[in-house]
Amino acid sequence: MMNIEIKTLNVSDVNDFRNIRLAALLNAPKMFGSSYSIEVNKPLDFFQNCLSNSIVFGAYHGKEIVALATLTQETVAKISHKAYLSSVFVQPKFQNKGIANELLQAVIEYSNKHVEQILLTVADDNHSAIHLYKKFGFQTYGVEPKALKDNMEYSDELMMKLFLI
Repeated sequence: MMNIEIKTLNVSDVNDFRNIRLAALLNAPKMFGSSYSIEVNKPLDFFQNCLSNSIVFGAYHGKEIVALATLTQETVAKISHKAYLSSVFVQPKFQNKGIANELLQAVIEYSNKHVEQILLTVADDNHSAIHLYKKFGFQTYGVEPKALKDNMEYSDELMMKLFLI
């Protein structure tokens, strides 16, 4: 196990967030709804807004951010018991070292104090992510056919949920 520190990012961490977000879009383009070519040109306040509207967990190896997970809680009263997990990414050279486990554990510990359910979507061919989520107790409750479209190629997404209480 590597020496990894998980922390929640704030607006002062905007450069780290931008770097890991762009790395995610560059290294795993099929896993995200956005694209590197769109976000690389976005102003810094775009990334600051992302940090302001969600809880963003970063995994650091030394001073380098190497992984990311974003949790966004619903704000409307009747659905505020739910949060959405998105943008889960670990830099390729840091994959398969337990970092995603640590990130997910941090997300769940935080969520236990704030929400009752965590929802996510994951590409149906992302077997390692699906395995990870199932290991933590997430259950598939549906499939969205053709959820993502990249050029003329479609990907289905699994909808998964973890009940915390």
